[in-house]
Amino acid sequence: MVALALAASAATAWAQPVKLRVNYSVVPPHLVPVLFMKKDLIKHEGKSYTTDFIYTGGSSLVLQAMAADEMDLGVYTMNAFAAAVQNAKMPLMMIADLVSDGPWFTAVYGVKADSPIRSIKDLKGKSIAVNAFGGGHDAAVRAMMIKNGLVPMRDVTIVEARFPAQAAMLREGKVAAATFVAPSWYANKDKGDIRPLFTMKDALGDSAFLFWAAKKDLLEKRRAVLADFFEDYIRAQRWFMDPKNRREALELIAKFAKQPVKNVEYELQEGTTYYREKDLRLNQATLQRTADELAALGMMQKFDVKPYIDESIIIEAAKRLDR
Repeated sequence: MVALALAASAATAWAQPVKLRVNYSVVPPHLVPVLFMKKDLIKHEGKSYTTDFIYTGGSSLVLQAMAADEMDLGVYTMNAFAAAVQNAKMPLMMIADLVSDGPWFTAVYGVKADSPIRSIKDLKGKSIAVNAFGGGHDAAVRAMMIKNGLVPMRDVTIVEARFPAQAAMLREGKVAAATFVAPSWYANKDKGDIRPLFTMKDALGDSAFLFWAAKKDLLEKRRAVLADFFEDYIRAQRWFMDPKNRREALELIAKFAKQPVKNVEYELQEGTTYYREKDLRLNQATLQRTADELAALGMMQKFDVKPYIDESIIIEAAKRLDR
């Protein structure tokens, strides 16, 4: 009887949904917690898995969380991912796309409209704000400095600040330049007192800006659960990207971001939003080009991306939806 009870207990435990700790950052461009608000499209949540969405302010913080086993699915930039596998020896794989910078929207590095700063070299002796050291926006700043003969942190001071705070810091003269991602750029560009100095695309070209990564053991042990999660993710993203659903989708984004809909009107349309690959597929050529560009500038070691790509789960998830 005791053996039967233990067997029943084990079976019950096995049947419990697996909690997936899922990363996100600024919404938008990060949309995953918004996608999962559309509950009629999320078929497997509460059955095979549950989600715990975890906010971070940059890829370097994702690396720390995953190293401490506090996160399952993390969003990385190329330089942060390479540091994780080359330096920290973390057993990570790139598994899905989030967004690319450059094909449509590209992050803007802005200065005050009346600033005497007209070129990158004019930043010498001044400061620029990024969201986090070691992330993609930090990499773009450092790349632009190097390309223009400046030494980051010697000739130009780079400081960390949350994206929402940077416009005020710029206007108050606390920094000479600031980073504007899509939400902050569209909120500020028409006020007339901030102008672009350069963009992320100027620094790195079209870049595989943000992508999903997971540890190899999770991919092996939880493959079926992850396929369910990404099936729901892709189903919801297809719905959000369909023009006929755009109004309702914008309302959900605005609700999550606690903004009026007019503040997110740029989202989910070609040209004004970040580019998203179809069904989360990774663009290997762009990933490699981004790695090569950063390595050529001495910002990371040479890195062959191919051995670190595993799209099998998202391919399986998309195939389910197309049956």
